[in-house]
Amino acid sequence: MTTKLDEKQYELVQQYVGMLDTIEEALKYVEASFTDLSKTEGDRVLSDVFMAIGQISESNSLLKDMFEREGIQKALNAFDTVTDQAWKLDGQLENNLFKQSIVQENLSPAFSTWKEAIETELNPYLTH
Repeated sequence: MTTKLDEKQYELVQQYVGMLDTIEEALKYVEASFTDLSKTEGDRVLSDVFMAIGQISESNSLLKDMFEREGIQKALNAFDTVTDQAWKLDGQLENNLFKQSIVQENLSPAFSTWKEAIETELNPYLTH
């Protein structure tokens, strides 16, 4: 059974899911920037990804209050796997090989897996 969202809640969920697509695109850009020298904004985009991850963390607490369903709660809690991977880069941004390894092998896959799980839970609320 799905909860009916009011207009503000619907908008929040819609923006949240939209931000996930933006983060995924940004991570793809960052990954490409390691080998495509024309993509010169990789570090700035990665910095934006970190800020967006922080915003997602903040939004998760709002969503936890909004949805009591176990599946959504579980998916929101699983975001910790993404933040854990992002923290591996703390203080390591000058080390390009390490950064590339963490982004490509840890952060990007963790984010994609989590994004799929949370969208599976939230998308039913966005279709009317």
